[in-house]
Amino acid sequence: MQSTTLRDQSRHLAFILTIAIGFCSFATLQGCESVPAMRKSTAWQGQTPISATYLWGTLEAELPPGVRTESVLYAAKAELLRQGHIIDKSTASPQGGKLTALSQPGAPYKKVQINTTTQPSGGVKLTINIDPDSESRTRLVLDAILNQLGI
Repeated sequence: MQSTTLRDQSRHLAFILTIAIGFCSFATLQGCESVPAMRKSTAWQGQTPISATYLWGTLEAELPPGVRTESVLYAAKAELLRQGHIIDKSTASPQGGKLTALSQPGAPYKKVQINTTTQPSGGVKLTINIDPDSESRTRLVLDAILNQLGI
């Protein structure tokens, strides 16, 4: 009789473990699918248009030759100030630069980080991060910068 009870307990434990593993796997997969920063998406933006790719919370675009890194950062700074941000840090040089802007209290995001790097092709690589990640807000920032630059 004791062996039957142990066998039943083992089956019951195996059943519970199977359900727990299945639930954890489902929750993990659902979590991965719901994080938009993990999905790569590419869209054309601006008047030119420019291809911009969003992945892992970073929007990346290469601006055409003739655009200077300083101009991109000045346009970004002007637009972010217009939107009510506070510029926390800003550096600019012909090789590249960085800009960090803090949001107003109550805004749905905390800060915007923009980096520029001059490319061998003569263009400028532009990356934009918003904390917390938001693809739509990041693309809006890029559109505003491109509009300021007339691109």
